[in-house]
Amino acid sequence: MPKKQPFAAKLARRIQAATGLSYTDCLKMYGPVPSDWTALARELRAVGLVDTADNLLNVAAVNAEAGAWFEAGGMVQGMSYDTEDYANGERVNQACADAAEAALNRAGFETYGFDTEAEAYHCAFLALAKAGTMQDGRALALAAVDVFDDDPLYCSDIVRDRGRAPFTYGTAAGLAGPETPFAIAARKAARAVAAASAVRTGGDEGWYEAAGHMVEAVWYGCAAAGLPPLHERKEYRLFYQFEMDRTIPEE
Repeated sequence: MPKKQPFAAKLARRIQAATGLSYTDCLKMYGPVPSDWTALARELRAVGLVDTADNLLNVAAVNAEAGAWFEAGGMVQGMSYDTEDYANGERVNQACADAAEAALNRAGFETYGFDTEAEAYHCAFLALAKAGTMQDGRALALAAVDVFDDDPLYCSDIVRDRGRAPFTYGTAAGLAGPETPFAIAARKAARAVAAASAVRTGGDEGWYEAAGHMVEAVWYGCAAAGLPPLHERKEYRLFYQFEMDRTIPEE
């Protein structure tokens, strides 16, 4: 065995020791960084936003570590369901949940929830804002929009989460840049994300209001990427048509 194991291997050994699951199963639980996050990090780095790119990848790694612990605990609990070993399954599941929370805490996250995804949305906002300063930031805008989940109501919850610390979307109001169609659309998309994040009314009213802003963000984000409105975004298109009572132009 090599002296210095990759992090995934070390984590798999720790999970195996805590759960008794096979090493192979544990190794599979540490998933790769989501491809859309990787693509955004690459585009951010290409335009000089290196710190933002590094932050996104670090958050992805923490999210993957916590997710592996949660998955392992859930598997053990599920295997012990309706057996005499159920109490032990509960104990192992709780121990895994504690390990996941500890991983998040070490990275500055208080609890498991929308925090890590919220930080990915912060990065997407910064990417759209940057694309709004470029003559042609289509690649950057596309990478940003791809990070938003294809469910405006789910995005509504994420974008209103603060992440590890309050994030300043206030810069959206003062965005300026070239008067090209792509740049104008990118700035509009960034402002829509900021508007969604500012909805704090609570309840279904606020939930749907913020979702409407996210539809606007994806609409203009697609335009900034050189794509038709809400291109290949099924849930956004349905929300736009049936919740916002609007008609989508033919592509």
